[in-house]
Amino acid sequence: MQLSESHKKLITNLLLAFVLVSIGFSLGRHSVVSRTVNGEMPAASNGSMASPERLVKIFYMHATFRCVTCNSIESRARELVERDFSQAWNQKKILWEDINFQENEALAKKFDVAASCIVVTLMQGNEIIEFKRLDEVWPLLEKPAEFDVYVADAVRNALEKTGGKGK
Repeated sequence: MQLSESHKKLITNLLLAFVLVSIGFSLGRHSVVSRTVNGEMPAASNGSMASPERLVKIFYMHATFRCVTCNSIESRARELVERDFSQAWNQKKILWEDINFQENEALAKKFDVAASCIVVTLMQGNEIIEFKRLDEVWPLLEKPAEFDVYVADAVRNALEKTGGKGK
C-alpha cells in the first residue's frame, strides 16, 4: 500500500513534533524543580500562622498543541486536587490556571518551562513566593497511585505553608 504525498508529509510533521516535544521535556527534566523567585530557599517556619493572603496556585503549563498525554496529565491532576483538597479548593485557597507557555514567555521563563508540566506555587497576593515544577508527572502517568502521591504531596506541602492543614 502506497502512501500519498500528503500522508507522508503529515507523518513527517507528526514525528518532528514528537521529537521536539521529547527534546524539550528532556531539557526541562534536568533543571532544578524547586526554588524561590529570588533563587533562595525560604526561611524556616517559626510556627507562626502565614498571612491570610497566602494561597496555592497550580499552573498547568502547556504548549499550543496538546497531545492526549498532556490532556490526561491535566485532567488527572485537576481531578485529584478538586477531590483530595476539596475544602481548600472550595474556600479558594487552591486555584488552578491553564497557561500556554508559548504565549506567556515571562512565566515560562520564570518556571524554566520547556515542555508541558504542572507548577505548584505559593502565592502572597499576586506575588509568587516559591514554586515547584512537577516534571515527574510524565513518567508517573502510567502509575496512577504514584502520580497521585507525587502531586498530592507537592500541593499539601505548599498548602501547609499557607497556614492550612493540607486537606
